[in-house]
Amino acid sequence: MNDGNVRLDIGGWISGPCLDPAQVRAVPPGSAPLRELAHAVVDALTLPGPATQRDELTYLRIIRDRSRLVLLACRKIIADREIEDDDWDLMAVVTALRDDAAQLPDDSYDHRPEPS
Repeated sequence: MNDGNVRLDIGGWISGPCLDPAQVRAVPPGSAPLRELAHAVVDALTLPGPATQRDELTYLRIIRDRSRLVLLACRKIIADREIEDDDWDLMAVVTALRDDAAQLPDDSYDHRPEPS
């Protein structure tokens, strides 16, 4: 049962998920991996406000879960002392953060109307 994200290492150990470089978003021209990380953090933590008090609990749960994703991404960067020398590794963290935040959409509560 190989889903492409798990690989068998020497010695029979299984590791995963392994990001394929083709799945990692490239740094757009005129940007930098650190700027892309900042955008990913802002995108993960920016949600429309809840429309009613009843929607606030769902809103707060989504924000909490997305905040945990940001913390995990930051801890991953802090733990890897060589990540600053490798744009691919940093962009892998950015891509994972964006993908994980997308799994926590803001469509499960009613949004406050946008001011006009």
